[in-house]
Amino acid sequence: MKPNHSGYKEEVEVEEVEVEEVEVEEVEEEVEEVEAAAAAAAEEEEEEEEEEEEEEEEEERN
Repeated sequence: MKPNHSGYKEEVEVEEVEVEEVEVEEVEEEVEEVEAAAAAAAEEEEEEEEEEEEEEEEEERN
């Protein structure tokens, strides 16, 4: 209860909010994992493209 402008007390509802604490280090580790996975995927895609180009060149020779 808190006093209002006329001096009378009124009931006020308070909503509880849950807050999740996240350590910066944990987030940084997750970011590094995602970046590493993205780099690995990009490298794999590049290797596949090179293999496809080599196969196309070989087919053109034949």
